[in-house]
Amino acid sequence: MSRWLDRCARVGMVAGVGLMLQPFWGTGLRYGFFVAIVGTLLHVVTSRRQMEEP
Repeated sequence: MSRWLDRCARVGMVAGVGLMLQPFWGTGLRYGFFVAIVGTLLHVVTSRRQMEEP
């Protein structure tokens, strides 16, 4: 389960950066920032849980 969440977190980080860098949608920076932050926090949590599991 945590591997799946970790993979979703990585996709979320890439999608967030993509939204921040696109020039066509004015509010993409705002949404991209929040998507990237949520993806980063989820990645930190899932990586920590994977380290604690045997």
